[in-house]
Amino acid sequence: MGDSLRAELAGPRGRVLVIGARKTNEVLLAHLSHAGFQWVITEDLDELPRLAESSRPDAVLVSATGKRATEALEAIRRDARLRELRVLADLTRTRSEVLRKLPADDWVRNLEELTTRLDTALRERRLMARTRNRMERLLEITQVATSSLELEDILRLAVEKVGAVINADRCSVVLVEDSNSRTASVVATMEDPGLSLDVDLARYPELRRALETRQQVLVEEAQRDPLMAEVHPAMASLGVRSILVQPLVCQDELLGALFLRISHGTEGFNRDEQEFAQAVGAALANCIRNARLHTSLKKKRDELELAYVERYRELSDANRRLKDLNRLKDEIIAVCSHDLRAPLQVLLGHGRLLLEGELDEMQKQSAEAMIRQGRKILGLVESLLERGKGDVARLSIEPRVLDISVLCRESVSELGILSKERGVALRAEAPERMMLIGDELKIHEVLQNLITNAIHHAKDAGQVVVRASRLVRPDGDVARIVVQDDGKGIPPEELPLVFDRYRSGAKAGGGTGLGLAICKEFVELHGGEIWAEAPPEGGAAFIFTLPLAHEVQRAVQNLPNKETTEQPRVLVVEDEPEIAAVLVEVLRSRYRVDVARDGAEGLARARSSKPDLVVMDVFLPKLDGLDAAVALKSSSDTAGIPVILLSAHQGVADKVRALNLGAVDYMSKPFNAMELLVRTERALKLRKEEGELERAAPSARRSGNDAITGLYDRRGLLLRLDHEVGRGRRYSRPVSLAVLRPDRPVANESLVGVPPVIRARLRTQDILGHMGDGVLAIILPECNVEAARNAIGRLLPDVEKQTRMEYRSAVADVSHDSEPVERILERLGAPSPVPRL
Repeated sequence: MGDSLRAELAGPRGRVLVIGARKTNEVLLAHLSHAGFQWVITEDLDELPRLAESSRPDAVLVSATGKRATEALEAIRRDARLRELRVLADLTRTRSEVLRKLPADDWVRNLEELTTRLDTALRERRLMARTRNRMERLLEITQVATSSLELEDILRLAVEKVGAVINADRCSVVLVEDSNSRTASVVATMEDPGLSLDVDLARYPELRRALETRQQVLVEEAQRDPLMAEVHPAMASLGVRSILVQPLVCQDELLGALFLRISHGTEGFNRDEQEFAQAVGAALANCIRNARLHTSLKKKRDELELAYVERYRELSDANRRLKDLNRLKDEIIAVCSHDLRAPLQVLLGHGRLLLEGELDEMQKQSAEAMIRQGRKILGLVESLLERGKGDVARLSIEPRVLDISVLCRESVSELGILSKERGVALRAEAPERMMLIGDELKIHEVLQNLITNAIHHAKDAGQVVVRASRLVRPDGDVARIVVQDDGKGIPPEELPLVFDRYRSGAKAGGGTGLGLAICKEFVELHGGEIWAEAPPEGGAAFIFTLPLAHEVQRAVQNLPNKETTEQPRVLVVEDEPEIAAVLVEVLRSRYRVDVARDGAEGLARARSSKPDLVVMDVFLPKLDGLDAAVALKSSSDTAGIPVILLSAHQGVADKVRALNLGAVDYMSKPFNAMELLVRTERALKLRKEEGELERAAPSARRSGNDAITGLYDRRGLLLRLDHEVGRGRRYSRPVSLAVLRPDRPVANESLVGVPPVIRARLRTQDILGHMGDGVLAIILPECNVEAARNAIGRLLPDVEKQTRMEYRSAVADVSHDSEPVERILERLGAPSPVPRL
């Protein structure tokens, strides 16, 4: 057993652990005590760990002999607390060759040199401890400087750490604006962390010299150094002994200085402290420069953001004014087109009737003036239409139930005066009541344009007939309206061209051609067709068809039928009957159409009938369109059905939200019929392409194809990734891909709970796949890289907790990547496919 620690109070010179027998080392121990060392002795090697912990020696003296000395040295090297100490071998009592060959740090040959050898060992240890301490403080300062840009916190920590290492009673950081500054600012000081004051450099010659020369300045004796002559009285009152000033320079930019001062001491700054101050100065200069750059960039960014906000506000105001002006222009053109031209024709007709009657001279002049001014107004209207012909107006309809036969008769009646003026007989043949859903103003304008056109091109004393009849079709009856004149007709080669916008053909009579183009747009907007024919009896006939309203329900009930079974199926979900009828009329010319009246019914029908496309309103009773879209995309059997959402809200945020929930498109109401057909065709084409890809890779199954996780396997995910990348490139929408790779393969039982953990953190439309061995891949449509990284960062801890495995992630935007999708996956860390034998 070892002896207890003997604390001889000759002075705290150092602590020595002696390994050997106490009885044979009495003289050596007495010498240690007399020299002022504290010691503890043991010959039991098993006691070394306990004694190392309790006595914390500064050096070890091996006073054993023979094999015991070798064993003692081995035991010392095994103990972490002893192996760093200097080990001395005692040769005062023996000249054993074993001790001479012992791999000790030093040897003591007689008692006279024992104190010297121990002092040397202790000095080396203390030097190493000071060096380690300084390096640790420097590392702390560097770490803070590189991890934070808060300058005050960095400098406050720096002076605290430097003051703890260097024996100085003052440690401060002084900053200057540039090398020509006459004043400096003390921003951090060890004595008062919150101190901040300005100093005159003229009163600090040592500081001024360091800043001018950009070299370290050491004043060893402040009262004797000539540099300090002008401030000797002040130095004497403060008792200043030594001063060390380290300039802070980064990339040839002078930033300030580190100021250290020792007062009332006997020792100044040694070489180690000077080098330490130089190293700290380099780290501080770098962090000060970075902090200033950060502040400057932040200020510049704030200024740019403010300028951007101001500019954005100006542009928004200008854009709003332009929209108001454009809307006003459209309203003027609409008024000219709908409300001015036809009434002017009636006004001019009645004016001419007045002239044909018995009028006195004054009345006759008034009537002629009315006709002249009316013609002038009509010319202005035509001029406005001509100026607006370059704008393609956004067409929309305001549906209501109306009788097309009544509209035909009213239009004939209104234009009767014009036909009489030209000597043309005008009559309507519309005996049957035919109800349809449409925009009365637009259909009325179609009739007026066609009838007016026919009157102008009829023979002198000729006739114009307007016929309305029912045309029976397998997909639903339509109203067939014919406006026929007996004029010279239209050449056969021009029949397909008469509806081209701005074309001046024979039938157009040298006009703009705008009227017939508008007729075509308005008819197609209602889901109808319009064309021109050359009847055998001569003249020209303009014919258009419109779906009848009371046929809508019958058409829906009769679907599918023999002739339409090959058409794609479209489910319309709309609670407003008239809008639903319009949607059906527009779509049924190309597709089989089914109708649901609320979101819950639409969801049920979609799950039961599996339509090729769903066109759905956003605001629906029982279950709104957004929730219904989420429900469709959440189920594996309906996730592939494209959804087009309709809404009266036209904001960008609403569109983005709809697309993020999985809709393939978003349209605002009132809608353009032709645009609806175009977008419907585009959505169905995308689904068809996906189906072709699936058929081209028969081994690629749909969701649930991975037996372990129920997610997509590699082939299935590649199919979806190729589809999403193609879609993102077509519509310029971001698509991100993330790969999560574990450090080692994950057990199957740990992967079973991973899918619900991930889905809880992601959106409904995000696509998940398992590449094998626990490697996961996630496709994030409509998501840029930054947002994708944030999402993956949030779910990684949950995945690691579930699998008890560390994961690494890689994220990339693949919407603009030209590489094959399989190569993109491998580049992000997914394993290569295992070759089949």
